[in-house]
Amino acid sequence: MDRWTYTKQYQQAGTYVFMALPNQKHNAVAGGFHNSFNSENELSQWISQYPEYLSGNVGIDLSKSQLVVIDIDKHKHNGMQSISAWFRARSINPETIQETYIERTPTGGLHAFYLIPSGRDKPKHVINVIDGVDVLSNTAVMTAPSIMKDGEYRQITPFDQIQEAPEWVYQLANYHGSTNTPSNQKTTRYSNIDRWLMVKNGFKTGQRNDQAMSLAGYLFALDVEPISIYDILQITNERSSEPLPSHELDSVYMSARKREERKRMRMNDYGRD
Repeated sequence: MDRWTYTKQYQQAGTYVFMALPNQKHNAVAGGFHNSFNSENELSQWISQYPEYLSGNVGIDLSKSQLVVIDIDKHKHNGMQSISAWFRARSINPETIQETYIERTPTGGLHAFYLIPSGRDKPKHVINVIDGVDVLSNTAVMTAPSIMKDGEYRQITPFDQIQEAPEWVYQLANYHGSTNTPSNQKTTRYSNIDRWLMVKNGFKTGQRNDQAMSLAGYLFALDVEPISIYDILQITNERSSEPLPSHELDSVYMSARKREERKRMRMNDYGRD
């Protein structure tokens, strides 16, 4: 299949596809992977403006898509061993992971794709929820037929085999055995003084996602211009001893922005009653 057959099947499943530069994972146009479209025509129009992406790699913007990906690493950690043990501890057949659409990553890992059932919230986005396993729901993920220097992303099972996210996916996202990333923990409440100290000193390692979300939500509530909010988040992140990766900071910003937009829509609806 050519890349457009891949993009079409992804979009027909309701996902938002973006193009990355050839042999790269990133979109260098302002907005990055949020230059994503669930319409074949819109994607084609965008590529006509940026022809250097015509032969580029293909990715999915999970922050817009009703999709979650279980990322099982085989490069740095034995994620398959970790998730198999996690399954067995809950009397779940480890082979259940093979029942949905799966891709092999260039480094030998696996991406298992699941659709979000209608009317249900997405699982939380958690990095390293167990050793070598991520739950990806609010970031970008590369897909077949993308090619990297280490190899290519390849379909292991047919795309039409993709399943709705089973209950164990939500259980994994809510698992509290991990101590690595705070996104699987209840969000901490911060005072206004705490938030301005974040801006001064940066985010604290171990609280980075929670603090970034809290600061962004606070600034949106103050009706600060969205572009200024993003700039403040970037400055704060740069002052952190261990800054968040740019794609994670982008995801936090977009989540906070969407949450504020939904809140204002609810307020407007209430005002019309």
